[in-house]
Amino acid sequence: MRRLLLLLALLAAPLFAAEPSAAPLPDGLYAEFTTSRGTFTAQLFFEQAPMTVASFVGRAEGSLAPRSGKPFFTGLKWYRVVPNFVLQSGDPTNPGGGIQDRPPQSPADEAAGHALPFPDEIVPGLHHADAGVLSMANGGPDTNSSEFFVTLRETNRLNYLHSVFGRVVRGLEVLPQIQPDDAFSIQILRVGAAARAFRADEAAFAALVAAAKKYALATEPGPAAHFDDPDKLLPQDVPRAKNFNFKLANFERFTGKKIYARVFKAFRPEHEGQKLGAFHSALAERLGVKERGVLVSYFADRDTWMIWIGEDLLPAFVGRAGTHAELVESGLLMKRKESFIAVAKQRGNEVADRAKAEGREVSDAQRLKLTVDEVLDAFIFLSEGNPHS
Repeated sequence: MRRLLLLLALLAAPLFAAEPSAAPLPDGLYAEFTTSRGTFTAQLFFEQAPMTVASFVGRAEGSLAPRSGKPFFTGLKWYRVVPNFVLQSGDPTNPGGGIQDRPPQSPADEAAGHALPFPDEIVPGLHHADAGVLSMANGGPDTNSSEFFVTLRETNRLNYLHSVFGRVVRGLEVLPQIQPDDAFSIQILRVGAAARAFRADEAAFAALVAAAKKYALATEPGPAAHFDDPDKLLPQDVPRAKNFNFKLANFERFTGKKIYARVFKAFRPEHEGQKLGAFHSALAERLGVKERGVLVSYFADRDTWMIWIGEDLLPAFVGRAGTHAELVESGLLMKRKESFIAVAKQRGNEVADRAKAEGREVSDAQRLKLTVDEVLDAFIFLSEGNPHS
């Protein structure tokens, strides 16, 4: 009898033990992406980046720019897939096919051009620091619309060019499995009172757009702009100098802190007998960063980087208090500058070597661009109070 009862119990038991369900999501606003490769969930930073999140949530839920009575984000595909870089979508009218073959330098080569465009909403401290960052694609400052991307690894060079508004908190392993033209859907999950109260309708979105900081700085590199490449040393296939200028101008727009940069083919004295140091100091004064801010310049004929650090950033840069004169006299400032540039060059070379290992060509101009990336990112982190070098 005991054997019969045991047999009946075994027959009644499930063939496979049920997998434990995922723990409930903490209070917050989330986007659940359902793909044929699996599901991943992104937390949306609705308190830090409310305008960008309102645009995204409104298009997903149907309260903003609906199409034929359906939410705008209906019928989406991952039409741009660049391995080890980004997944991009957000435009349901994009036919896909071939877009994934664009050069992997920028998530968008031109403005999306869809309904309800809106300005950048760049939050200091929200970086493209890892895989799974959700950010807006654009064609330059304040050209956001519906297109977004998800990073597949650290891409901090995109900081202050694109507005971060979320991060993947579940299903990160799904991201590298996604293929070009894979279809997917988005469901918004509102957990908790604050998320349920978050408005993503036209009136709320319009109010956020009206209050946003608009781009009002130089749109082209030049002698007075945040970045200049007068001799066109950087790659020209993509407007690198223009993007660097936007990046540094946006950094000032959203932090109030100034970083200027230049790349020169050769040192050209402004008057007879002028030394390189005096030239750079005078340039820092003209650009308004002599006391507060940063100026970094590269002179290709000497393979030399010059750095001017305003008094406000010196303690963080050197690691101890002191005036400019004191730190120069002690030799500490020069040693710190040398180590700073050495680290930036090493990181740039590591990125170049990784690109070559992935089958991409790296020219001298591209290698310089990668070093500029590292130099500027290091100063941005330092200015934010998060030393990176």
